[in-house]
Amino acid sequence: MQPKDKKTELLFQLLQKDGMDVAHLPYTPAFEDVCSANQAASVGDKHNIWEQLLELQSRVQADEPPANLTSARSETLANAAAPISLAAPAPRSQVPSPGFRKSLFEDESVQAAQPWTAPSEARIPPEFEERRDRLLAGIADSRLGTMEQRVAFLLQRFPETRESYTALCIRYWRRFQADVLERWRPLELEVLFELDRLETIGRLKREIQNKLQLFRGKEDTAQYRDSFQRELHEYLASHRDTIPEIRFYLDETGNEGDKAYTGVAGLCMLSWQQYEMHYAAIAKWRREQNWPENIHFSETGSDRLDRAVSLLGQLAKRRSGLLFLGYAVSSRGRTHEDLFSLLIQLVIDSLHHLKRNGCLNEPRSLRVVKEADPGFDNLFLLKMHKQLSDLVALEFPGQVIVQPIEPVAKGREVFLECADLIAGGMQRRALMKGRNPKDKLAEAVFNVTGFEDAADGGAVFKFYPSHS
Repeated sequence: MQPKDKKTELLFQLLQKDGMDVAHLPYTPAFEDVCSANQAASVGDKHNIWEQLLELQSRVQADEPPANLTSARSETLANAAAPISLAAPAPRSQVPSPGFRKSLFEDESVQAAQPWTAPSEARIPPEFEERRDRLLAGIADSRLGTMEQRVAFLLQRFPETRESYTALCIRYWRRFQADVLERWRPLELEVLFELDRLETIGRLKREIQNKLQLFRGKEDTAQYRDSFQRELHEYLASHRDTIPEIRFYLDETGNEGDKAYTGVAGLCMLSWQQYEMHYAAIAKWRREQNWPENIHFSETGSDRLDRAVSLLGQLAKRRSGLLFLGYAVSSRGRTHEDLFSLLIQLVIDSLHHLKRNGCLNEPRSLRVVKEADPGFDNLFLLKMHKQLSDLVALEFPGQVIVQPIEPVAKGREVFLECADLIAGGMQRRALMKGRNPKDKLAEAVFNVTGFEDAADGGAVFKFYPSHS
């Protein structure tokens, strides 16, 4: 018998004895006996015998069921004169691991029953699905006889190789071509002529990640996670008890003494997400200060200036989610009617500002919270709600739903304290030009709100110095 026939005979005996465990034979005494019988001393010779064994196993599984292993052995021995090819095995009609499953769910309908699902990528073509299944089953069974299986194994086992061709090639050469590296001592660049080509390894990496959608890099994973989070937020928003809300906190500054000035000022939260985020953060900060007294602009002296400035600093940190508001006129006498008109006009103009900036792209609920003033509220609150509702329905049909205006005692409501500072600073800036603590605070208010910057998109501000 020729040496090649003898090797084939020995390999068949090994395959017949160990069956599916043949992939682990390089670590067994039986495999070493086969190598010794063929005088395979070097690592490369042993590796070639192991690849032939894997190839032989693939042929048997593709051509005959395991029960007919003897007839497959006789057929192959009859053709022993032909050299054993080390090429990739021919495609098989079914995956050789019947226990392999693509989903953690036995019933695929479980995923469809979830309240939301991550956006799925386009389904890969059927020929790629079959190739993908074979590849996953192969690396699951530790069959690493082809370059594609080896590259997939490294991408699965070592996450850094998913981002770097260099890291992948180094891992590949060290693990699967150690015999080549051993022969080149010391290493020289010419070793690249004997190693598997970098271009081929890179091409296989791209096909596995892009065509088969396996072992993707961090960037792809981050994009998928972001799309899932967006869908989750949309689901939560759509299942809230109320539609998204625009909320105003407003305070009035009236005709005090000989000051001919009437104004309404405050701030607006553009959506419920921003309101909840900003309110929780600023309210927490306010509680931690342990200041029992309310923050009023009119009561701010040199001893309390730092408190007011600190609160403005908290607003400045969250400026991107806020719209600062201020309307005022020079006025004497009937200030209640002026406050009524200013408040209505300020809310309507603010909604127009939000619409121009794309913030009314879905139906919104409008809620106005103002500092309680029993005299004004008893006379004008219901009338103001009706007129505001009528104007909103006319200007923004089907876009904004007006909720009843809420008069709230200032107390420890931190956003009404903010509205008080803005309204007081707006009046002080218009009437005084000194350098005492209130003037410094008024300057800080304008720096935070951007009222004097015509290009600032985060502010709606008008002051009419004369009143007809």
